[in-house]
Order: sequence, then structure tokens, then C-alpha cells
Amino acid sequence: MRKLLLILLCAPLFLLGQNTFIKQFTNSKWVNGSDKLSFLEALDNKDNTFKAVTSSLYIFYIDLDKDNYSTKELKPVRVQCCMCSYKSILDTKDSLIVDHFSTDDFGNSELRVNTFYIQDNKLVQVEVIDNKSPIVTKWTRLMPEEYKERFTSKRYYSNSSSPLLFREGPNINSKVLNRIRYGEELIITAAPLTEHDLTFNFSTNFKANYKTINYKTHTIESYYVKANYKGVKGYVYFGLLSEKKPIDFSMFFEVSTNQNTLEGNIIFKDQDTTMMISEDYDYEEYIDKDAGNCIASKRIKTYQNNIIIIEEDNEKTRTVRIELPIDSIDDFYILSNNLLRYLNSHTFDHLNISKDSWHISFSEMGPDIFISISENDKKIYIVCYYGGC
Repeated sequence: MRKLLLILLCAPLFLLGQNTFIKQFTNSKWVNGSDKLSFLEALDNKDNTFKAVTSSLYIFYIDLDKDNYSTKELKPVRVQCCMCSYKSILDTKDSLIVDHFSTDDFGNSELRVNTFYIQDNKLVQVEVIDNKSPIVTKWTRLMPEEYKERFTSKRYYSNSSSPLLFREGPNINSKVLNRIRYGEELIITAAPLTEHDLTFNFSTNFKANYKTINYKTHTIESYYVKANYKGVKGYVYFGLLSEKKPIDFSMFFEVSTNQNTLEGNIIFKDQDTTMMISEDYDYEEYIDKDAGNCIASKRIKTYQNNIIIIEEDNEKTRTVRIELPIDSIDDFYILSNNLLRYLNSHTFDHLNISKDSWHISFSEMGPDIFISISENDKKIYIVCYYGGC
């Protein structure tokens, strides 16, 4: 076991900014029989400090600003520190090692090394005290209460414009069993198992003649969950699933194959009136000295699923505003990404992406599409602007 620990301690030290073990499992809860483990519990009063405690035992306290040595620095610390105490950590993507050497006023000392890693969806803790036989404990993930109701025989839909991978195991290295298309359904059969961060890279996702990407990536923190898809059991990434059937953008937009249309490559379609709940129609006539008499009109249409469409027309311009409900800020980026992928069958002329608003145009003649999020993060606004000549 001592050789094993030396091998682990000699592994490369990963930067804390990467997706390390600490980042993956901060504030996670685990159980082993009646004993509960609060693992990497973040302390409110200090940044970069964490502790691990069980129902009856204190395991460690670490400060990332202090307790972090390279293996090269650790060796002289161990040799020279005969009457002092020290602590070091080795935090990689796959494991965490906390090495704690302590002494007292009477010359008594103790070397306690705790190694943590994931095996078969369990947190394995290997504790070695003064090079004695290791004590191995396996912990089962205890999910927050709010997740329990969401993961028991619930129907979900793929909310990914790219085929969502259905895997044999709960991680990105597992064999792909199938690909779930956008809007297809599956049944979640168990609570979350393995945390995973998924990053959208907007700077490379889309074709455009001119790009201004101020918000290049967005990361979703979610889990792999156990599911049943077409009668087959496997695992899927929960961050790209939706309880509601996702928006079918073909109900709003038709991407034209005619490159010579004045409207560019996109046409806003008339909606299915059977889904309409109400319609408010208003218009007024006004005088414009340059253009003559013009008629301006405004329609507010309310559809099922809390979808609102506002259409404003005059002889020069047409503006269509679509309001869609969302549950979180992650939904804003997922939905915006899905919409742009749907529209990007033709290369955009201009593409601008900032943190809370996106803009695309197909040509100098338009149309322009603006995507933004409401102040309370509960709605997404899609505004299509068609300019006149």
C-alpha cells in the first residue's frame, strides 16, 4: 500500500482551475449504512476552504491557498518536518489525496493519508495511518431532496439539437448505445450518479462571415442519470433533458433555399391557430410626409405553453417578438444554441454573442434576429426584424 501511495503522490499536479476532483464533488453528501459523509463541504466565511466530516468523525480540513504542494516541494517538507505539522493535497481529475502529518509537545507524531476516488459509482476512501494496513470505506451518493422526486420513472425529452448520446455507463468514456434525436422521449429510472460539466463553445459552433464572440463558452453543471430508451437501459446526460417537449423551431421559421429572396434565408411562418388561446388586434392610421399614408398594426397572440407572439407591421418594417418561458439561465444558452444550429444551415452574415444577448443577420437586406433573456431569467425573447427599402 505504501508503494501505491508513493506512485499516486508522484503523479502530475493538476491546476485547480481544471475540472478536478474537488470541483466535481464540492458539497456532496454520501452514506455508508447509517453513517453519513459530508464531503468537501465549503465553508461560508472563507474562500477555497473545505472540510470532510462523517456523523461521528472529523476527517480533514483543507485550505487550497495553503495546503497545496507539488511532489517536488513535498519531499523536503517530509524530511525536515520532524517536530512540526504540515498538510498537503494532490487534486487531479480522478482522485484527491490529503496528506496530513501532525506532532505534539511530547514528540508523538502521526501521518494520516486519505485517498479518494470513484469506482462503480461509489466514493472510495482509503485511509492509511502511520503506514499501517489501509482502511477502505465505500460511500454511496446521497442526492439532495429536490432531486428525488424528479428521478423516479419520469418522462423526459432530449433538448439537444445534436444527437444526445445514450451510453452504457455514467461517464463520457462509456460505450455509446444509441443517439437520441431532438425531442425524442425517454424514461429516467434512477437518481443522478456521476457529476459532469458540459461546455458549449460558441466561438466554433457556427458558420458566419463576421463574428464577434464576447461570451465564448458556457458550462452546464449536471449529472449522468440512469434511463430507459426504446426498451434499452443505459445512461444519459441530464443537463440536456427537458420535462417539457422542446420547442420545434420549424413552427416559427422556415429556412429558405432561395438565395435571392429579399428576406434573406429565413421566413417567419404563420402559426397554427388551433394552438392559439387569445388574440388582441390593434391598428392606427397616421400621416408620414415622406411616405404618405401608412397603416401600422400590432397583434398580440397567446398560445399554449405560455408562448406569446407580438407582430408589429408598417409599410417600412416588420417586427416579430416571440416570448418563450424558461426555467433557468442554462435554458437560455441551450435554447439559443439550438435555435442558431437550426438556422445555421446557411452561413450567417454577422454573428454577435454576448453574455445575455445574441444577434444574427443573413445579409445586408436582413432579416436580423435578436435573442435576449429577461431580467428575472424566466423568459427568452426572440425578436425578428425585417427592414423595408
